[in-house]
Amino acid sequence: MLDLQNLESKIQKLGQEFIAPYTQEIDCEARFPKEAYDALKQQGFMGLLIPKEYGGLQGGNLTHVEACYHLARFNASAALCYMMHNVATACMAHYGTEHQKSLYLPKIAKGEASLALAYSESGSGTHFINPDIVESQRGEKRILEGRKSFVTSAQQANYYLTYTNSCKLEGKKNNWIVPSNHPALTHEEGVWNGLGMRGNVSKPVQFNQVELDEENCLLGIEGDGENQINLVAVYFVTGLGAVYSGVGMAAYECALNHCLERKYSNGSDLADNELVRVHLAELYTKTQSQIALVREAARAFDSGASDAPLKIFACRINATHLVMEICELAMRLGGGKAYSKHLPLEQYLRDAMASQVMAPSLDVLKIWLGGAITKKG
Repeated sequence: MLDLQNLESKIQKLGQEFIAPYTQEIDCEARFPKEAYDALKQQGFMGLLIPKEYGGLQGGNLTHVEACYHLARFNASAALCYMMHNVATACMAHYGTEHQKSLYLPKIAKGEASLALAYSESGSGTHFINPDIVESQRGEKRILEGRKSFVTSAQQANYYLTYTNSCKLEGKKNNWIVPSNHPALTHEEGVWNGLGMRGNVSKPVQFNQVELDEENCLLGIEGDGENQINLVAVYFVTGLGAVYSGVGMAAYECALNHCLERKYSNGSDLADNELVRVHLAELYTKTQSQIALVREAARAFDSGASDAPLKIFACRINATHLVMEICELAMRLGGGKAYSKHLPLEQYLRDAMASQVMAPSLDVLKIWLGGAITKKG
């Protein structure tokens, strides 16, 4: 049975059985990592951040980043989809009404439901805190109208946590729990063809007069969306740092194995070359730097440390810069085998490139961190 102590070993087993055999297929076909997601549901991972009274494991941010990190060592897309589920779950568990928690959380903990985020819009780009999607009132129902440009796990998750402008409180925001099979939702097909992270099955989703019941679907209280998105940002940013730390570690381990196994006619291997060992030392150091800062940021948040926001922004910035450097150097060590796709290093490189543009983007994070440091943001 899954618990907080055996998390890494359980993910290792799950990854070997339900992710590794399908990783190349997921990338080539740009298909959802269904085998991994089904296993995550069946083995209790969907309830990682849900309180024990609702059937979950009551993990914190550190638990969240550990799970995302170890999953990403097998497949970045599977880790990213799971990370977003965790983010939405943490928000629901913290801000949901008692009725909503009782309605949704036990089902999620049992693996009967999963979540995704419907935040990004074309009009606001990586600044998803400023949505264009609007609400209106129709009797006792709330109506959502607009379009979300990238919904990861589209049509695979059961509910989309959807960020909107409140129609009742001017300038305020809301989060809505929207069933993914709602008849007024339109999923745009044939749009996602990612350079990397190809298993995310991100799709634009149109909200065409989506009618929702406020008691079940308005997360928490009216106009509290901005408070909620602050928590979302914490789990999202540290989660992305963990995912890209996992990609960096996968690239390092692949390059190391190649250097030890690549034999020359004189019987030596690639790792006998001193410069190669220097490069491996550099790769190892960078991988340790990535996950160390992510873990520290998660610990700081869980403990309520005053400098937690700075570390959270910094961990993602650090992981983003380093994963691209790691994958580039790993490709050089892989040589012809890497460039001819006999090694998965080129996939790791493509996955890594997404790290700098995924909202909040690298530049936005640096603006936030600079503002937090100077207290002028």
